[in-house]
Amino acid sequence: MLLSRAEVTKNLDPRMLVGRLAEAFQLHSLNRTNSALPEHLFGNGAGSFCASNVGVMEGIPAYCIKVETRFPSRNPTTSGCIHLFDDRTGRLLAILESSFVSAIGSALTGALATDLLAPPKARTLAVIGNGSQGWLSLRFLMEMRSLEEVHLFDLNRKRSLRVAKRLEKYEGLVVKVCDSLNQAVSEADIVCSATWSRKPFLFSEMIKPGAHISTLGSDEPGKAELSEELLRGCSFFCDDRDLASQVGALQGIKGGRKMVVAELGEVLAGEHEGRAGDDEITVYAPVGLPAVDLVASWVAYRRAVKRKVGTPYHL
Repeated sequence: MLLSRAEVTKNLDPRMLVGRLAEAFQLHSLNRTNSALPEHLFGNGAGSFCASNVGVMEGIPAYCIKVETRFPSRNPTTSGCIHLFDDRTGRLLAILESSFVSAIGSALTGALATDLLAPPKARTLAVIGNGSQGWLSLRFLMEMRSLEEVHLFDLNRKRSLRVAKRLEKYEGLVVKVCDSLNQAVSEADIVCSATWSRKPFLFSEMIKPGAHISTLGSDEPGKAELSEELLRGCSFFCDDRDLASQVGALQGIKGGRKMVVAELGEVLAGEHEGRAGDDEITVYAPVGLPAVDLVASWVAYRRAVKRKVGTPYHL
């Protein structure tokens, strides 16, 4: 079947993904059944075209591959397809529009990692980059954490105002649309950044002791949100050591791979304790695992089959 973005959105319930995603990260870190490194095929400054490695996971009788473009000037910024195959017969089961799958996977795993690594008493969140990725990250984290105050900052102030409007329904939540980046992050217990920046803009003197940062924008070569001195002074966590050091937040930093304290899967599996001290600054910087796409695609596909939606086709 063919599943459009609207059909994927209607059939992908984030609540059904959390447990399976946590399992996928643990299996990846403990078993290393396949490489996570994506193959970036083309980039021209305006955007990029890339293909993922094959997504596989024990317990799901399928595998997938994602091919998509990412152009920050376009709306939606991400466009492409995920091909889902039966792992026993090799039959193509479905082609799913990828943008919502990518956004949900990044936001949900970012929220999961943030909840694990942020200070237990953290109540103030700064969201830098108030597009769809920033909004989803905020939304999912609010389901995992009780927040008292949210600071919003975006170079396009209208985006922050739209998010602030959405947050009006949360009684008792203090929402501030900030005029500067420093105003947004200086008193935040948690900083969630989701931008297209190719130049670091977060530095250690801007971050309060004991804060946690989830940087979701450093997910391909050339993109960067955190300065090297901040990265060297923090406790750094990621989804995959090789990804982080080769194409993620640690790219270009000498000895970057050795700076990784632990992978998210190792923390989830109890192999590492995660945050160790009250004044420790922790950072989670994922690039994205193919298994995340598989889990989300499989859930959306199975629900679409049950509901008999999607466009059937024959090759």
